[in-house]
Amino acid sequence: MDEIARRVLIVTAKDDLQPYQDRLTAHRFEVMLAGSSAEARRRINNQGLPHLLVVDLDLPEGDGLYLCHSLHDLAGLPIIGVSTDTSPVTALRALEHADDFVRRPLDPDELLARTRRILSRINDFTYASGPVINVTEWMVLDPVQRRIIVKGHVQKLTPIENALLHVLLKHRGEVVDADTLIERVWQTDPTDSDRNVLRVHVHRLRQKIERNARIPNIITTERGVGYSFSSAI
Repeated sequence: MDEIARRVLIVTAKDDLQPYQDRLTAHRFEVMLAGSSAEARRRINNQGLPHLLVVDLDLPEGDGLYLCHSLHDLAGLPIIGVSTDTSPVTALRALEHADDFVRRPLDPDELLARTRRILSRINDFTYASGPVINVTEWMVLDPVQRRIIVKGHVQKLTPIENALLHVLLKHRGEVVDADTLIERVWQTDPTDSDRNVLRVHVHRLRQKIERNARIPNIITTERGVGYSFSSAI
């Protein structure tokens, strides 16, 4: 880990994650706690996204799984789900919207190792820079509220647009191939029809942020490869 303290938001109503919390604190992580999905959302709204989210899938009424599902479109936000349920179906459902799944009883050292391994694969933590991301002097992204402010004008983003923008910004100045975008945003193996759908969503996103969507200079196309968010603006 580098010198910047990584924020981990733990969402649980149980106390068996306390040893994991202690390990995080000892390794200079910043730990935030929430006892419910509603409290987690309030924390995110007030403080921005954490670097990593640990969600208890055993929260009442399936709130844990729903929280993972609702935040999944915030591409770049890694999630670990934990549960007492040993069913393979639960694990598969969790991994649709999370990067990792851990069954109880929990080994705090193993959970810490998984946390560090996931974060070690991330090169750009701008998604956790605060409640909003200043893309340029005239463009601000609010990923939690799913909106972008371009020269003072607020544009609402769909979950797909929000996710696409996150991935492109994470690799700003680089070409992200179409298949990678599809895999990261839709969590599916790419097909020709998926690539057509991707083009439609990119076009709609351009209409919200480009001066002229027909001649884009913010989200550019590398023909036959993918898309890039310009580093020159």
